[in-house]
Amino acid sequence: MNKGMIAAIVIELVGIGATGIGIGIELATSADFGMVVTTSGSCLIAMGGVIWGKFICINRKKD
Repeated sequence: MNKGMIAAIVIELVGIGATGIGIGIELATSADFGMVVTTSGSCLIAMGGVIWGKFICINRKKD
């Protein structure tokens, strides 16, 4: 695995963790901060997917 693949996986894992924490905050306190954390986690998951799909898969096809 190269550094790009590891970066994409780590970004997605952090996003999954943040989404879970945000859902927990929202269920426990009904605070708006939970929605912010959930949305941020979703954005991180999407960023990891874009890095994986756009940059890594294109480079793998060239090899």
